[in-house]
Amino acid sequence: MRLWILSDLHVELTRGWDLAPPAERPRFDVLVVAGDLIPRAERGVRWLLERVPDKPIIYVMGNHESYGTDEVRTVEKAMEAADGTSLFVLHNRWIRLGHVTFAGATLWTDFELFGDQHRAMRVAGERMNDFRKIRTARYQLRFRPPHALARHRESRAFLEDEMRKSRGDGMLVVVTHHAPMPGRGDRLAPHYPGVRLSDEEILTAAYRSDLTELMWPAPIADGKNALWPADVWIFGHTHESEDTIIGHTRVVSNAKGYGPWLPECRSWDNRSFDPNFVIEI
Repeated sequence: MRLWILSDLHVELTRGWDLAPPAERPRFDVLVVAGDLIPRAERGVRWLLERVPDKPIIYVMGNHESYGTDEVRTVEKAMEAADGTSLFVLHNRWIRLGHVTFAGATLWTDFELFGDQHRAMRVAGERMNDFRKIRTARYQLRFRPPHALARHRESRAFLEDEMRKSRGDGMLVVVTHHAPMPGRGDRLAPHYPGVRLSDEEILTAAYRSDLTELMWPAPIADGKNALWPADVWIFGHTHESEDTIIGHTRVVSNAKGYGPWLPECRSWDNRSFDPNFVIEI
């Protein structure tokens, strides 16, 4: 199965950029979009179906999908828009296509990346648009870091459950928006004892969680089946590219990021972004 992987297209902030016309696209079986396509996820569903009406699409919400709306309601509207189509909105949900199970979640972070969850949540709440532009509780409340942490725990529990299911000869592909691994330059506490991180550095904990323990097998515990890691874990959000192996899992990201700002300009945040990036599983 050939997966065409994209994320962070940010079409609301892109002038003149679009998916290549069908004749110029890579050969693929499933399009996987790992979030931050456009605010209001139901608009993202329509945008994708207009361009790729003839192949299965896996669509996971990013943080930007909830900008200007309620984080639960936009998922409901997206699922309504996708009902009966070849597009699957995976919000703590799974779908099986052939021999592959796709399990998807936004996976807000646990803010624990540097071991100072309280400070990371405080700084994120003060500085990030996510916690100003998103509503929850049927629009009654502003979405705040404690809400994000609760959503993270729900998504992690869902993904762990999927990894503990027997899948025989099948494969498991996890798709999340937020990153499940530290960045290469992150100064993690165990390796930098006593180092005081800047607010800018600690904000990384709102972009990434360290879930690499889920990329290694784990035995039966607390009455639960043994955990067998996902074969592939696709993510976005960081506006960086990644293709590496951790434990038993191939971890992949192909995020465009913001831009191009003008139609004649072909630059965007991530210069390594490949609009035709495909992996075969």
